[in-house]
Amino acid sequence: MCNKKVQETIGMNASEIRGSYKESLYTYDNRRLYSKYFRKSTPSVIFIAGLGDSHETWNVVEDRISQETSTFSYDRAGVGRSQAASVPRTCHDLVEELSELLLALDVEPPYVLVGHSFGGLVARLYASLYPQLISGIVLVDAAPEYKELAYEKVLPEKLAAENREYFENPMLNSEKIDKPQSYKQIVDHFRQSDIPLSIITRGLPDIGDGEWPSQEILEVELRLQADFQRLSTSNKHRIAGRSGHYIHHDEPEIVIEEILIMLNGMKQK
Repeated sequence: MCNKKVQETIGMNASEIRGSYKESLYTYDNRRLYSKYFRKSTPSVIFIAGLGDSHETWNVVEDRISQETSTFSYDRAGVGRSQAASVPRTCHDLVEELSELLLALDVEPPYVLVGHSFGGLVARLYASLYPQLISGIVLVDAAPEYKELAYEKVLPEKLAAENREYFENPMLNSEKIDKPQSYKQIVDHFRQSDIPLSIITRGLPDIGDGEWPSQEILEVELRLQADFQRLSTSNKHRIAGRSGHYIHHDEPEIVIEEILIMLNGMKQK
């Protein structure tokens, strides 16, 4: 970790920040990281995007949730408005990056983590390492660990070889993430909890090029996503029947509703 850490507010003065998002560039480990924070009340809802996606993927959902409570979204290193880091990286690196941002920008816990795709793995590892800070988790078509290996059961030989290479070579995914090491970190730190967990799974297969067995892959993923229920003794699983992988784009109202249900449940305790 570098010695110099600088927070820079982007294009706003103090009066402009009140009642709106506060955008910041924070220098961590010699790279500037972008974040967007709305301070209102707790819990703070933390949005974690999938591989290669910027904070903007959450705009519709975040704008609605910001009417209810504090929200925070950000760009990981090398994505959107954040500077790149040395690669390859692991899920643990991404958790450390997020933890540093939340601490430095004084984002008040407890947190509800909302993770899409690979962001779901980041959310899960964060919750395993810092359970005392977490009051809820929403997984939005989250990536199961070792999903590529599970796909091999339904892939023809040529596609299975390509799929295995994608799994093993971090330089082939958009953020140069070491997937085998990241998945191992998830498994090694697994602990069942009673943290409220909402699992939202897509109902539609990917639109493939004809070779990729999209329906069979969807069926594999449905089984893997259902298995997320083991993560918490307080869980629910919902299928977004009209959505592909980007549920928060196709049916944002479902993601919004699940977050609001979780927030309302916390108020009643």
